[in-house]
Parts: sequence; C-alpha cells; structure tokens
Amino acid sequence: MRKNLLICILCLLIESLCLKAQELNCRVQINTDQIGGTDKAVYESFKNNLTEFLNTQHWTELTFGRQEKIDCGFMFIFQKTEDNVHTVELQIQSRRPVFNASYVSPILNLRQSLEFEYQEGQTLEYNPNNISDNLTATIVFWVYFIMGMDFDTFSPKGGEFFFQQAQHIVTQAQGSLGDNWKAHADDNNCWSWMDAITNETQQVYRQLAYQYHRLGLDMMYDNMEEARANVGKALTLLETIKNNDARSPLLSNFSDAKLDEVIQIYSKAPQKEKDAIYDLLVQLYPGQSGRIEAIKEN
Repeated sequence: MRKNLLICILCLLIESLCLKAQELNCRVQINTDQIGGTDKAVYESFKNNLTEFLNTQHWTELTFGRQEKIDCGFMFIFQKTEDNVHTVELQIQSRRPVFNASYVSPILNLRQSLEFEYQEGQTLEYNPNNISDNLTATIVFWVYFIMGMDFDTFSPKGGEFFFQQAQHIVTQAQGSLGDNWKAHADDNNCWSWMDAITNETQQVYRQLAYQYHRLGLDMMYDNMEEARANVGKALTLLETIKNNDARSPLLSNFSDAKLDEVIQIYSKAPQKEKDAIYDLLVQLYPGQSGRIEAIKEN
C-alpha cells in the first residue's frame, strides 16, 4: 500500500511539473566569425545564460503542455565587441504546428540591428517595472511579440494580452535605451513593429493571421479546396496593409516568412486560382517576381 501511495505522489508531482511547464521552446544560436581573437568564453556564457532565461522564465499565468510550447529561435551574429559592448545582427524566427500534419508553419522571420552590454557570467533578470538594459528589453519584447503572433493564429486577436505586454516594454524603453525604441528611427526596430501591429490601418494582419492559419492551413486535411480559398481571402488583406504603409515590417515579414509556403500551397491548385494568386503576389511584391514565378512552373 505504501508503494502505491508513493507512485500516486510521484504521478501528482509529474503532473504538476507538466502544468507549470514554461511557454517557450527556444533555441539560441551565436555566430562569432566576424570577431577576432581566440577567447570565445563570453559568447558561450551569453548563449547559455540567454537559453536558460528564455526557457525557464514564466511569461504568463497560463498552463502549457509539453507539446504546446511555442517554437522559436534567436540567432546573434556578433559583428563587433568593445569594452563589453556588443554590436550584433539579431535574427528572430517563430513557427506553429499545423493541425493533423507534421508540418510547422513559419510565423516570424526577421532581422534587426542591436547593440547591448554584456560581460561573461552576467545573469539576465526581468523586472516589468524596471527595464534598464537594452538586451533584456529587446528579448522580452520579442518573447511577448512572438506569443502574440502565435495566439492570433489560433483565435481572432487571441494575442491581445501579449501585445499589451510588448507595448508596455516599448513605453518604458523609449527615450532611454537607444535607437531600437525610437519612433520612426528605423522601419524594422521594435517601435516600428509595435506601431504596425497596433495601428488601425495595419491591424488587418491580425485578421489575416487567424484566417490564413486556423481557417486555412488547419483545415487542409479535411477540406483542401475550402481551406485554400480561405488562404486566398486572407492574402487579399495584404493589399490593405500595402496601401496604407508599403514600408510596414508586417508586409516584409510575410514575404520572408510565408511566401515560399504560399507558392507551395498553390502549386497544385487549379490554373485559375494560380493565376489570381500570382497576380496578387506580383502586385504586392514586385521585387520577388522571379521567386513567385514558381507558382506557374508547377
């Protein structure tokens, strides 16, 4: 009987740990090819500390099962280091699973410049009421932005809470943490991304996210024709974004993250659908016309 009791207690502990599982499955990669010297310990320290920070921090009060964690990645391409100040190109990606498929669909795929201070052994801490360094502010901003984008694909404007948290960081960082937070300083800085996702003229991207993924990709297994039609309707919303702001980071993100996926979706479509989507995409992304030609080649 004691053995059975111990087994029950162990099961409860395991269940409790699963319920409290962190929200992210995040990979951190570093590239130091542009940095001279042989002592790379500080960069390994950075990678390990940031990986732990991202994957052990509780970002919400929600419960995530092991299979529900949001898959994302940060790559830091170090370009210059001087007196513990690092200049990098930061690449950010996220993706979400598709219902009844082994395929995962890319959501975010972007790059931005970043400068921050970090010394070997430094630990990262997040205090929502006192954000005093650019690295922590940037990472936490993107964590909440990634979660907002992910939740938007599962329910209409489901990521609202997370975008509010991201906006809180922008508000705190503005004026004190550099160009990444300055209004209109860079089309791809954190301020510009936050402005785009909250701007009334571009918020249709959030509608697009739900219609494209939940009513499109997730329905492919059950009804390919209807799902593809929903994807097509979602794509027309990009016209609204371009008409209002052709330099929107949301527009460029869709090209970088989703264009190859759209081409694959329509590669087996009837010719009339192919032609319509081809014409739409060429209008939206004239610089990508060679890439878009692949729709007609299949």
